[in-house]
Amino acid sequence: MSRRYAISHGGAVHTVEVLGGGEVRVDGLVLRIDGLPDGRCLITDEAGRRSLVAHAGPPHAPWLFAAGTVWRVEVVPEGARPRAAGPASDEMAAPMPATVVAIAAAAGAAVAAGDPVVVLEAMKMELVVRAPRDGVIAAVHCRVGELVRPGAQLAELAP
Repeated sequence: MSRRYAISHGGAVHTVEVLGGGEVRVDGLVLRIDGLPDGRCLITDEAGRRSLVAHAGPPHAPWLFAAGTVWRVEVVPEGARPRAAGPASDEMAAPMPATVVAIAAAAGAAVAAGDPVVVLEAMKMELVVRAPRDGVIAAVHCRVGELVRPGAQLAELAP
């Protein structure tokens, strides 16, 4: 028996169907997912293999980490509607317990959407927290070497 979900991210909604036996169908594309001992998952598709780290995170903010980017998602059961997409969040928060390994943009620095602001390390992987929009860093609320908790605000943009 399959389970279907809508995954909402950044205003886009993707259909996910859990087929069983380690296979899922995402927007019509069948993917094989194999868990690795270190917590990562190996995703196999027609184009080859890619590592992907997935974590449920806190109930109010599940996330996925893929290709150096943290993606917050909303999982919506079949038949339910995802929340309406609101304005882009300025949140630059830690997605999981991690250690701050670099501050890429100090307070007062101008950043473009997608620029690295803080680099974290968790589970032997780097997690890059990026600027959600163009702007100026108003404050950095962490320091290199600090262990941060999930949801901790790491930096903020000026209004």
